[in-house]
Amino acid sequence: MKLIALLLFIMIVLTLVNGLVFMKKLIKLQKENNRLLKEIAKNKNIDVQDSNAPMPHTELEKYKTQFMQNPYQPPK
Repeated sequence: MKLIALLLFIMIVLTLVNGLVFMKKLIKLQKENNRLLKEIAKNKNIDVQDSNAPMPHTELEKYKTQFMQNPYQPPK
């Protein structure tokens, strides 16, 4: 019984370590992706600082009007 408990404990610890390593790699890739996106935005003269700003009301109304003219139809 102790052997089974030990093996289960080892399996849980290895799973947690694997998850931590995967998350670390995922975070590293996300940072690299963000850096590349900022570089692309800079090359296309898009203002990176205003990317977190809310969308203007007039643009929202334009998108709402377009959506109401062509409502979403789920695939059958």
